[in-house]
Amino acid sequence: MNNIVKDENGNMLLAYNDGKSILISLKLREETRYRDLGTIDISNRIIKMVRDSKKHIMRKISGYGFNHKLLFDAKTFDKINLKDENSTWSIPKSYILENGSFLHFKEQGFERQIFISLKEIEKFKV
Repeated sequence: MNNIVKDENGNMLLAYNDGKSILISLKLREETRYRDLGTIDISNRIIKMVRDSKKHIMRKISGYGFNHKLLFDAKTFDKINLKDENSTWSIPKSYILENGSFLHFKEQGFERQIFISLKEIEKFKV
């Protein structure tokens, strides 16, 4: 089952639910490709996200960004299982929403991200 939600800028969040997991993708209006945001394990209420630190670390804060709308509206997961080539973390969604910060770029619609530093999430390392 597919579900598509559009924001006021024409960006789309897409969810494909096969009954066991939900694949979440972001399609920005000006891009032709889809960005894989993560896969929700429905029974364990965890979203699994894989990142490449060379491409995804926000250097300014030495941390990762998360799609704010996805985290804020989520009703199917409570934890984020984040993995890069160096580490794995199991972070409560609420921790990121309560302790993360917004940077001043692309702050509208589905492009808005909430950032958290690697130092902050160190305590959630698996």
